[in-house]
Amino acid sequence: MKSIDKLSHTISNARQFPQKVIFALALTSLLCGIGFTANNSATAAPNAAKIQLSQNIQNRPNQLPRVVARAVLNDAAKRSGVAIADLKISQFTAQTFGNSCIFQFGEVCTREYRPIQGWEVIVQVKDSSWTYHTNRSGSQIVLDPKINQSGNVTLPKAIANKILSDAAKRSGVRVGNLKITQATSKTFGNPCEFNFGEVCTREYNPIEGWEVIVQVKDSSWTYHVNKSGSQIVLDPKIKATGNVSLPRAIANKILSDAAKRSGVAVDNLRITQATAKTFGNECHFNFGEVCAEIYKPVEGWEVIVQVKEQPWTYHVNKTGSAIVLDPKVSATSKS
Repeated sequence: MKSIDKLSHTISNARQFPQKVIFALALTSLLCGIGFTANNSATAAPNAAKIQLSQNIQNRPNQLPRVVARAVLNDAAKRSGVAIADLKISQFTAQTFGNSCIFQFGEVCTREYRPIQGWEVIVQVKDSSWTYHTNRSGSQIVLDPKINQSGNVTLPKAIANKILSDAAKRSGVRVGNLKITQATSKTFGNPCEFNFGEVCTREYNPIEGWEVIVQVKDSSWTYHVNKSGSQIVLDPKIKATGNVSLPRAIANKILSDAAKRSGVAVDNLRITQATAKTFGNECHFNFGEVCAEIYKPVEGWEVIVQVKEQPWTYHVNKTGSAIVLDPKVSATSKS
């Protein structure tokens, strides 16, 4: 009965003091959001943002494993010639690399998703920062191929001898008078870069090896050589002007071609110069003036034949199976 009287009184008050009733309802709503513990202390409901923050802290990436750090530092020391004690890992970040191409620093990669869990690790090498990608266990370590490694890594003696022998053969200079002035450990991004291609795709298909500079008289010759020494490539822009002997069979083929084109007897023709040469590709070999800069080397010679008062320039490959006369030569055959 008292409850009914109390309700009637509240309704009556609501008619007289509507603002007080609204305030009371708002206060009641607020109190509903507060729970009471056993000791009657008020506790606010959990905040969603705080929960999310807590989860983020709990899921923070682990420290870089010691075995991974050691593997990265060993690699940097080997490439740079700097003692491990003088190297420092300045930063590391747990990463999920989308696929093997991205992991290997490919600049043009497909969008397939074949994730590799690992780290991106920055190593301070003297005044440079070297960026590595490594998988979770450290069994795969890749250095950014754009890094310029200027370490004093020792070039194996057997590879040095191969390069010097090649330079001697091309230049006509004795091996004892040649000198390797610089050998830089290097990761070439792909076979095109290894082969001195000027226009290469950005696929990452790395070749480990060295860039080697050889002093030949007053010139510096640049070689690329792979890690085993099985591939040695001279920069095709190098003009190897040695007295490398042109095989007699090839010389006879060239003289016969010149005689046929000019109408001059072979005995009255003379080879005045034969230069061993690496032509950048078939277009260059064929005297093309506008060529793609793809590198598909043709080993051979550039040969000058004296025809009366005119020098004729030939390109011939190493076997003599392809002989090309410079199309600018005016061959006035009398045959």
